[in-house]
Amino acid sequence: MDTRVVVIGGGVIGCAAALALARKGARVTLLERDAIAAGASQAAAGMLAPLSESDAPGCLATAGLEALAMHKSSAQALEEIAEMPIAATLAGTFMLARDEKQTEALRRRLAWQRELDDSIALLEGDEVNRAVPGLGEGFLAGLHYPAEMQVDARSYTIALATAAVAAGVEVVQGKPVIAFRRSGERVIAVETPEAVINADRFLVATGHDASLLHSLGVALPLQPVKGDLLRLRPARGVTRSIIFAPGGYLTPKANGTLLVGATEQPGRHDHVVEAASVAQLLEFAFSVLPSLRQARFVAVQSGLRPALPDRLPAIGPIPGLEGVFVAVGHYRNGILLAGWTAERLARAMLGGEDCIPAGFLPARLLGT
Repeated sequence: MDTRVVVIGGGVIGCAAALALARKGARVTLLERDAIAAGASQAAAGMLAPLSESDAPGCLATAGLEALAMHKSSAQALEEIAEMPIAATLAGTFMLARDEKQTEALRRRLAWQRELDDSIALLEGDEVNRAVPGLGEGFLAGLHYPAEMQVDARSYTIALATAAVAAGVEVVQGKPVIAFRRSGERVIAVETPEAVINADRFLVATGHDASLLHSLGVALPLQPVKGDLLRLRPARGVTRSIIFAPGGYLTPKANGTLLVGATEQPGRHDHVVEAASVAQLLEFAFSVLPSLRQARFVAVQSGLRPALPDRLPAIGPIPGLEGVFVAVGHYRNGILLAGWTAERLARAMLGGEDCIPAGFLPARLLGT
């Protein structure tokens, strides 16, 4: 194979795609305008939680479970190739309820999710406090997802980029793409401030930034959803599991810190963290695990989640533009779906396979 591919965007999706394409024999150049993992990938919580992040059955839950299985089978090999840890931790997830309405919602989730994973269990009353020691008052029930896991998002992204380089990918940082060149309906090259790069295929994986797509006349309705999260260092050990509760989540990390997330502010393009956001997240954390009042404050982070109106990603070819594919809009599931997205894209881009669910194709949002 002598297919030449340019991947635009050095976040987790772009890095995973570049690696998958190179492993299938393509000659790949990855162009990142800033630095690898400089965007949403460095601020993600790194949760690999397909069912606790899915509110209804459908392609997101199905793809997420397949993606989780891929993570479990590939994490060790990725660490060995990249010669760095990604802090993969299999400790499960708890999703908690404070009142009867929320408890009933958990029962409805369990009804359809047990068909996908029969290890999920509903805990009620004292079972919840025994399973999650140190909980605050008022929790009536919780769903336990023992198969879910997490990684360090930034380390995982950098490991993918390192493995991509080892597979022959040329990674170019600090070089923005400023324009495409076309011949009729086919895109034939991209321009950077220093060069024109010709290729057979192009993948746009630019997170929430749709400006390059708009320059091609592609009106994908991408927008950022700003999210702030806190990093604390508990004074003593807390649960190793991810905890979802009304108002946010707690994610204990392998290095002993704990992430508290996350606010949601659609349409915000800035990284300003306001005092109200910090207060909101701290209040949530203390209500779930009161011992966190003694935790040391480490940092506050802000990221811009790439979102589409249906909160599903757009993955696949752009109708009417030959050679152009996209992988954007992964919202809260970019770390989870990166490898799955990359594998499906590589098969579609290089082999013409029809392997991407219709619910993820960009055509659904373009009126075609």
